[in-house]
Amino acid sequence: MSKPKLWMTIPVTTAVLLALAGCGGQDTQSSSTDNMSPAVGEQVQSGSGGADFSSGTEDNGTDTTETTGKEGSAGSGTSSSETGSSGQTQQSGNDVIQDIRSQLKMKNASLPTSFSLEKGKHLTASITSNTSDAFHINFYSTDQSVAVNDASLTASGSKVPVLASYEVKTYNDPNSTDIFPETDLKDIPEDMTMDLGHDIKGVAEGAAGSQYLTWTEGRWTLQIRSVSEDNMNNPGIAKKMVEYLESHTLPAPKDKGFVNVEYPSGGKSVNVTISWQDGKQIHQLQTEQVPLEALGMVVSVK
Repeated sequence: MSKPKLWMTIPVTTAVLLALAGCGGQDTQSSSTDNMSPAVGEQVQSGSGGADFSSGTEDNGTDTTETTGKEGSAGSGTSSSETGSSGQTQQSGNDVIQDIRSQLKMKNASLPTSFSLEKGKHLTASITSNTSDAFHINFYSTDQSVAVNDASLTASGSKVPVLASYEVKTYNDPNSTDIFPETDLKDIPEDMTMDLGHDIKGVAEGAAGSQYLTWTEGRWTLQIRSVSEDNMNNPGIAKKMVEYLESHTLPAPKDKGFVNVEYPSGGKSVNVTISWQDGKQIHQLQTEQVPLEALGMVVSVK
């Protein structure tokens, strides 16, 4: 009779041991997963329109992915998604910004620190004017790493594309310039207004073969102009800009700021000029990148 009792005891003990072993294996797997490094090639989305080169805190080699609407497709104005990935390391981009700062004669100069670069491209720049009260910089996207102010960037016949230009000028009377339009959006007829979301109303107008859509956000005036016959979706573009600015903050102008988006005939390209007043200084960024990328550059100014 003792053998059956022994037979009954063995399975219970074995079951307990197997259960404990199973729990131990599960904990080991969980711990391994929690501490697993990101997969090779994993991409991190930037919050301000591209790779932020203002500091070197991120690991070298980290790709930055940005997805923006390509506003202004020819003839339709519908949006399509474009994804760009920065192939330049955070530290090398930071070196470019720091190099520029060290060469500028203006004290406490602010610069854009975020740019959208295609994978494998490198950021560099050329300082075309540099005094204690004004400077002008061209930023470039290059296939190879090129030093700031390298002669190849400005050589005759150079085909290096300008990513954006940025300048700051000091005026005795900034209000004397014609950079900022007079904007009065009060008492606009209902049939001319458009709801752009977030309680923001835009005014649509047509003149001399062009379509204009204008709205204000704080001290900023924003305007989109396109050719009437291209039937661009100006309201759709404006809504994306309004949505972007709900979570991203432009510099606070002392008196005035102006975002001017112009689509030439055909709607296949765009020219964006963003200007704002800071005391007696006027800052201005110009680019042929899509509006959201242009806004991202200005949002990153510091």
